Amino acid sequence: MNVALFIKRAEESQSKEFIMNAFKNSNIGIVKEITFIKKNSNGTPYNGVVVIFKKWNMNKYVEKLFNQMSESRDGTTRFYFEQKRYWIINVHRQQLPECEEIVLVDTSLPDKERINQLEMLVKSMSSQIFYAQTKNEKNERRMMDYEQKDVQKNLINIEQQFLLELKDMERILAEQEHQQEIQKLKDENLRMQARCSLLETDKELIQKEITLFREEVNDLNNIINYIEYVTPSKLVC
Repeated sequence: MNVALFIKRAEESQSKEFIMNAFKNSNIGIVKEITFIKKNSNGTPYNGVVVIFKKWNMNKYVEKLFNQMSESRDGTTRFYFEQKRYWIINVHRQQLPECEEIVLVDTSLPDKERINQLEMLVKSMSSQIFYAQTKNEKNERRMMDYEQKDVQKNLINIEQQFLLELKDMERILAEQEHQQEIQKLKDENLRMQARCSLLETDKELIQKEITLFREEVNDLNNIINYIEYVTPSKLVC
């Protein structure tokens, strides 16, 4: 398929001949056919233009246009048909029967003319192959960028997952340590309760011993008192 161009906006005063001569004078190529598409913007009429080429030239300017269209985010570039006047153009996406390039050379022509036609055909095909290669390179770069971004995204997701798992492990360890501390406190509390129970038992025993001791002391005091006051009087008698 031959590469066709689309002019996004051309003034109504710009005729088919004007557009054909603009591409011819800029050494872009030989225009085969031009189709106008009537458009309107805020009440101002203008034309969208499909430009179908019979042959493309292969030169630095054509390469520049193809490169700019391939590299542009929206696939457009400026084509200056005069020093300060330009059209916004892009490759026409729709495949049209009119875009089929004639690849046959009339064998009945003299050798010189046949060679000229072959050279024109090779140049035209070379320019379009260049555009296709440039477009493919751009798509490959995009794919590489997407793959790189996808890899980076996966790495970030893996890192985030690892951090989450690490946080979960830290939380589990903290909970385990907390449970261990609680169990230690419970065990310590049981030991303290047992100790308090023993102390209470010891206290009761001590109280009983004190009571017995007091009773013994009291008995001894009574005996002493008896001896001191009663026994001497009997001895006197």
